[in-house]
Amino acid sequence: MNLLYISGRIKNKKRVESYIHALSKELGIHRLRTKTITVTFKNELDSDAQGYCLGDREEVEIDIARNSCGNPLDMESMMKTLAHEMVHAKQWLRGEINDQGDTWKGMETSGEEPWEVEAYDLEDSLYEKCW
Repeated sequence: MNLLYISGRIKNKKRVESYIHALSKELGIHRLRTKTITVTFKNELDSDAQGYCLGDREEVEIDIARNSCGNPLDMESMMKTLAHEMVHAKQWLRGEINDQGDTWKGMETSGEEPWEVEAYDLEDSLYEKCW
């Protein structure tokens, strides 16, 4: 299992930790033992975003908002966002995306962002299977 760090206030922290481990296994990144995933729950994120994921092939940092547009997010919304951001974590750790945002699995992209398409396609099913 990856090195996992969770910070910030969140209810059911143990269940959330188990959820992240289940997501890692489902995404096939649980065997990347030397990689680090840091998940931070924050009151709000810039631009009223619900989540962010940044990283490289060694580590990723995921921020999850507890509030968006001035309203609290329920646990289901936060966990679906976490599933979405974990797809991005997989993409970073496996080198499928780069920090310039112009390549996908080694090929140049233009227009639609295939990494977002994959994350949106998987978030609901990952939530249903792993939560």
